[in-house]
Amino acid sequence: MSARPDVVRILLVDDHKCCGMVCAPCWSLKRTLRVVGEAGTGAAAIELARTLAPDLMILDLSLPDMSGLEVIRAVRRELTGVRIIVLSMHSRREFVVPVMEAGCDGYVPKSATHTSLHEAIRVVLAGERYLHPVAATALLGAKREAQSESIQFGTLSEREQDVLRLSAQGFTSREIAEKLTLSSKTVETYRQRAMEKLGIESRAAFVKFAVRAGLLDGFRPSDV
Repeated sequence: MSARPDVVRILLVDDHKCCGMVCAPCWSLKRTLRVVGEAGTGAAAIELARTLAPDLMILDLSLPDMSGLEVIRAVRRELTGVRIIVLSMHSRREFVVPVMEAGCDGYVPKSATHTSLHEAIRVVLAGERYLHPVAATALLGAKREAQSESIQFGTLSEREQDVLRLSAQGFTSREIAEKLTLSSKTVETYRQRAMEKLGIESRAAFVKFAVRAGLLDGFRPSDV
């Protein structure tokens, strides 16, 4: 027998119990929130999502066998109709940005009240995305940082940009030299010059710079 249309079927994914925050009726929706399944691991969550086809998944990011981000990607590949709200103790940009890009519909810190979670449920079931103010601040900060670093990157010469991108992808100086028809010494000169302009002192630092600025997406160096 199918669920009544006034019931929201929820799959909880958390290795700690969070059921109390969502079991109460959500009066703003005039619909009852019913937990139809609970999972404590990512693998179990994916399998239950396939079996139960819930209306909504409420997901913690910290799971014992895989990250919540991996769960989101797996569910999005197979069950595009399931709404996903992350309920996490983490609210920094390095957690918020990847899950929103992966297709999460809402993000609520565990420190928030149940009212915030119910508002998130109302919003995402209406077909929109919800960000708790703390998460929204983190996302805005990430966008501003990316814009700033893209502007910095634009001050480099074309060859400096190519060398820095290829270096960030893990290519050695000799491999970059072959790709760009340059000598290894010239590649090293371009790299050092670019790092000095950007105020970067290590390879790890410029890899992070390149990722944050979105410089590796769809990259094809000139004259390769």
